[in-house]
Amino acid sequence: MLRALGIAVLLIAAVLGGYLYWLHRTRARYNARSLSAAPTRRDARRGNQPQTRTLHVPGCAKDFTVNVGELVQPQITPALSRAALDQAKAIYGKPTQSLNNGTLVWQQNAFTLIEAHPGKPDSSLHLTMQIGHVVQTLDDIELGIDSFNAILIKMRDRNLPVEQKLTHGNDSWTFTITVPSGCGPAWQSQYARTLPETPELDRETAPRITNGVLGQPQPNAFLNKLATEYTLTRLNPDPH
Repeated sequence: MLRALGIAVLLIAAVLGGYLYWLHRTRARYNARSLSAAPTRRDARRGNQPQTRTLHVPGCAKDFTVNVGELVQPQITPALSRAALDQAKAIYGKPTQSLNNGTLVWQQNAFTLIEAHPGKPDSSLHLTMQIGHVVQTLDDIELGIDSFNAILIKMRDRNLPVEQKLTHGNDSWTFTITVPSGCGPAWQSQYARTLPETPELDRETAPRITNGVLGQPQPNAFLNKLATEYTLTRLNPDPH
């Protein structure tokens, strides 16, 4: 009798422990997203409809309808004029760093924004996520939530072309997806993730030999990983 009672108590404790663990993980996932993002579409389906606002990004071909409170970035495009640079400083404040080559760095709570070669035709914006935050880009991609697979599916559903590239760097591998930007036809977006080189990653990315021909490195190891970097550039910068 006592033995049966003891087993029953242990089973109840195990079930309760499992429930508390599940509850903690659920709350952790929600809190991680809520650091920087508005209510999700799931919240909307439950009747918690978020309010929307219009976001104007100078240089983009159209305005954007976004959820109130949602962290949508970038809110500038690569600058070609002094006025555009002043606007960037009005939005993000004084740059955290100003490098010798003119590159500006804004260190924000959820991300780091770098503007390379501001005021020149080849200027670009590069955004890197901080762990635990979510940023929605102008392409409706959620950095911090969307894997490369999710990005590829979204682009396929929109019938947009995608260029994939896997490159080997200094003791690392970098996977990059290039797509047309939601900012307009003059722009392109790139989503990237860099992983440190390991023997296992080298095996997973090893090119395949087909009909005696060595192919390209395989990106499969990256497809279930989150994109953590975003770059906005002009498609055809004017050299003059």
